[in-house]
Amino acid sequence: MTRAREQFGVACILLAGLGACSDENESSAQPPTAELCLRNEALEGLPSAESYLYDWSCQGHVDPAAQPLPVAAVEDDCTTGVWPDLDDTTAVCPTVSSVERTDPVSGKLLPSDDLRPLPIEIPVTEAGSFLPADLPQSWPKTLRVVAWNMEYTAHFDEQLAALESHPELSKGDVFLLSEVDRCSKRNSKRRAARELAKALKADYAYGIEFVELDIGREIGGDTGQAIVSRRPLQSVALTCHSSQYDWFASEGEPRLGQRVLLHGDVPVGDTSVRLYALHLESNDLFGDKRSVQAKELLDVAQQLACERPQIVAGDFNAPYCGAPELQLLRDAGFVDAVGLSGDTKPTHSGGFRLDYAWTKGFRVVAGGVVRNLGASDHDALWVDLELGGP
Repeated sequence: MTRAREQFGVACILLAGLGACSDENESSAQPPTAELCLRNEALEGLPSAESYLYDWSCQGHVDPAAQPLPVAAVEDDCTTGVWPDLDDTTAVCPTVSSVERTDPVSGKLLPSDDLRPLPIEIPVTEAGSFLPADLPQSWPKTLRVVAWNMEYTAHFDEQLAALESHPELSKGDVFLLSEVDRCSKRNSKRRAARELAKALKADYAYGIEFVELDIGREIGGDTGQAIVSRRPLQSVALTCHSSQYDWFASEGEPRLGQRVLLHGDVPVGDTSVRLYALHLESNDLFGDKRSVQAKELLDVAQQLACERPQIVAGDFNAPYCGAPELQLLRDAGFVDAVGLSGDTKPTHSGGFRLDYAWTKGFRVVAGGVVRNLGASDHDALWVDLELGGP
């Protein structure tokens, strides 16, 4: 048995024995503020103790900047504006790697010499609006959020149909999405976020996480996070994380870029709510890298929203409920909205609960997981929220 397989085997034994993540430790009769996960003390020694520590110190709230969506001409098809025309030193997060490669399409030596410090905020890759002209003058104080890892939108037609017609998903006000491809061979060269926004008559923003280097690119191909909103989306930004697995050096999945956090504001009632679409590191079993990414999310949250209502949703890749990346959110006052609604079962085909929606400043009204859609290796989440609460 190799060292890697030994570690994986030990991890599986530990995770399989994690009673803290089983339903028997989660009571449907708990009050809304109760923790759904009782941390297993035996696991605290696996990630570093420091990975669980964060000082949520802001007080009050930070007023929204109310910046409109970026205005830039975007074609519906994939003929312009994508890799290899992309300037990776400005439009993609800095790639930190131990190796160099020559890109077979452009002939460029990659990664570029990029000295921008991480974490860093960069402009969103693409944005646009298909909102109807007759928008209401005020918005309800309730909000339905849908979150879904769309597995590179490889089955985009089925996914689009589900988001347009499924009785729970189609009622979403905002959609926080990950693994959304743009102009890749995997999704038949489509701008998935833009097509979805057009179909739902919504605003959208898309941010590149990775430029994929091995998926038969003729004209381009990247994947990332998307926010699609049936309410006006403002002040969108893309944060590049500082810690991740060296995907550029990977033989199986070489990638240019960095793990990213896409975020923006939407109106709810008489306030503006900050949304975060995230996709934490997958190649990090116990969460040391993901905990760094979670702390950087909280840094952004304190700076841009503080105690304003907030929603963090997406693929956390956290295979056990006491993982530091999840505990950091609990300790900062966020609550597991779908879990509080009563569904704590696996959300991924591998048998783990990897997908979450965490909220602050809301009362959780209802929520759940839509399974067996057959269009992704992840299930889709939905949650109904009302202003007011922890």
